[in-house]
Amino acid sequence: MEFKRVCDLEGIVKLWNRNIEVVYPIDLKLLGQNYENDKQNKSIMGAFENGILVGFVIYKQWTYKSGNLKPNHEIGYINSIIVDINYRNRGIGTKLLEIAEGNLIGLGVKKIRLGSDTYHFFPGIPLECLCSRQFFLKRNYKIEDSFYDLICDISKIKFEKLPQEKCNTEKYKVETLKSQDRKSLMQFLCKSFPGRWYEEFEEFFNIGMEDRDVVVLKDEDAVIGFAHIYDNKSKFIGPSIYWRRLLGENYGGLGPIGIDKDYRKCGLGVFILHKSLEILQGRHVDKMVIDWTDVDILDFYGKFNFMPWKEYKKAVKEVL
Repeated sequence: MEFKRVCDLEGIVKLWNRNIEVVYPIDLKLLGQNYENDKQNKSIMGAFENGILVGFVIYKQWTYKSGNLKPNHEIGYINSIIVDINYRNRGIGTKLLEIAEGNLIGLGVKKIRLGSDTYHFFPGIPLECLCSRQFFLKRNYKIEDSFYDLICDISKIKFEKLPQEKCNTEKYKVETLKSQDRKSLMQFLCKSFPGRWYEEFEEFFNIGMEDRDVVVLKDEDAVIGFAHIYDNKSKFIGPSIYWRRLLGENYGGLGPIGIDKDYRKCGLGVFILHKSLEILQGRHVDKMVIDWTDVDILDFYGKFNFMPWKEYKKAVKEVL
C-alpha cells in the first residue's frame, strides 16, 4: 500500500460515490468548488494499491482569516475521510488519519476538529456512516453535541394559514437583495456576524452567488436581517443543497439566516424565514433543506414543518 498526496479530484469523486453516494452524492462541480476556493492550508492524502486510489483524507489548518477574526494556526480539521468498502479493516483509515494528524501537529496544530471547516462537507461526524463514530472514538476524539440538516416539502405548506408572530412587521420590508443594497448588507454582517458569515459572503459573491440568492430584511433603507436561499438555478452550491440529487428536480435550501443584534427577540426571525419560504415556494421549490442546525433551535424551524433529515456529531481531539 502506497500513501501519497492526491491531485486527482475526479478520482476522489469516483471513490466517494462508490461508497456513500446513496446518502451523500457528490459531483466534480461541488468538490472543485469547495476544495479549490478554500484559502486554508489544505491537503489530500491518498492510499493507493497498484496505482488505484482506495482511500483518502482531506485535512486543513486554519491559516486564513474569518471575516474580522484572525486565523488560529493551532486549530486543524479533518474535512473528510473515506476508505473503499473492499479495503476496510486493513488499517488504511488509521494510517491516513495518522498521516493527516501528524502533518497538522508538525505545523503547530493543537486541536483537531472533525468537519465544520470552511467549505466543509459535514459539520461533524455524519451518523449515516455507521462505523465512523466508533472509528473516531477509538482514536481519542471527544464526541459532543448533535447538529442536524432539516427537510421539508414546502410545496405542501399554505403559509398564509400558519399562525403569525405577534410583532409589528408593517415598518419592515423583506425582498431579494438589490445591487444597491449590497453595501448595507455587508455593513450589517460586519456588525452582527463579523466572523465566518461576513467572510463567506465576500467570497461567495466572487464565485457565483447572485443577488437572487439573498433575502434581506430592511428597516427603511438599512439591512437588518438576511437569509441565504437556494434553488435549482443557484450557481453557487451551498451546504443546504450539497445533496441536491436526493431532493428531486425542484430542490431548494436555506441557511444561514440572521437578524441584527439590536432587533432580536421581537419575532423578526420568524418573519424573514416565513417570507423567504414564500419566495422559494414562488420559485416552485418542493423539497428543501436547512443545514447545520443546533438542537436548541429545532422548534424554530419546526413551526414550518421542518424535520431532522441528517444528524452529525461535533467531535474534537486535543493533541500534544
